[in-house]
Amino acid sequence: MDFQTKPLSKNFGVEVLDVDLTQIDADMAEAILSTVQKHALLLFCRQSLHDDDIYRLSKALGPVEEPPAAKDNHSPSFKSVIYLANINSLDGTLIRGNFVDKTDGGWHSDQAYRQNPATLSTLFCVISAESGGSTSFSGTRMGYESLPPALKDRVNNIKVLYSPGKKHGVPDIQVTHPAVLVNPETGIKTLYVGPGARGFEGLEDAEGKALKEELLTYQFRPEHIYQHKWRMGDMLIYDNAQLLHKRDTYEGIRFLKATRLFLSPDRFAIPD
Repeated sequence: MDFQTKPLSKNFGVEVLDVDLTQIDADMAEAILSTVQKHALLLFCRQSLHDDDIYRLSKALGPVEEPPAAKDNHSPSFKSVIYLANINSLDGTLIRGNFVDKTDGGWHSDQAYRQNPATLSTLFCVISAESGGSTSFSGTRMGYESLPPALKDRVNNIKVLYSPGKKHGVPDIQVTHPAVLVNPETGIKTLYVGPGARGFEGLEDAEGKALKEELLTYQFRPEHIYQHKWRMGDMLIYDNAQLLHKRDTYEGIRFLKATRLFLSPDRFAIPD
């Protein structure tokens, strides 16, 4: 199955045209995986997806599970479908999630604090914010490729340290991941260092902080960033190795749904 696409930005991301994700089958799933591996970020517009549709789509792409840090804001029927909202449910209780805080969400890669983070993520817009509330993405391939040769040599074989924040509600266990990930099929290298990194293996705190700040000046160059302005019915599928992302400040109500997928290290760059 071949998709018709158009670019979302100069460096990464495409909109996939004329596809109804409720019709997911093996051929469409394979086309999605091939396209997201190549372009990092996929947009499907004007989708009508209920929780069961989102679950079936995610399950067709690969293993999906309930995130350890989303115990109070998942779908009643599908615990792997996460509600990110600031509105009330039918029984009057608040549908909780990160969106209760309307400020800038901070750059991150989903689940970097885990030993086995999510490979791909989906994000579906049910209600877009009245103002603001875009999701911004920063390409980690461009972040790595823009590094000077000496800095590339320094980070190619170093480990970065991550641990969960208090809001994650999981045990405070520090994990290490390669600072540079390599896709097993394409050989593409990506920079797996976000602002939430706690340091680097073998480096003192001050030296690690200075290295992180230097790397992030390259990662967050304006030309490496795409800002997605949500419309109801938008579905994004993105590769956590190839992208950092953040929620931008917003006003009004907002309701998105998300899933996390765990795919084969034979095909995708997966932190170990």
